[in-house]
Amino acid sequence: MSDSFQTEVMEIIENALELSKGILKDDSSSETIEEWDSLGQLSILVALDKNFDGRVSTISEMAEADSVTKIINILKDNSIF
Repeated sequence: MSDSFQTEVMEIIENALELSKGILKDDSSSETIEEWDSLGQLSILVALDKNFDGRVSTISEMAEADSVTKIINILKDNSIF
């Protein structure tokens, strides 16, 4: 996985949560980011799905991905990069 893919995913998440650029880190999660609540999770999923041409909505485990690392790993495992 390229660093540019990870950066892109992190930017999508930041935008979905309306965070300032650079706030998210590799270890950020719903536990560490106040805006990452249930509505934030939905916003992240919609943003990722839109960015990756509808391919994210078909991945059931994305609904439970509550950290940057989990999201990136799921996208990687499903060849979404």
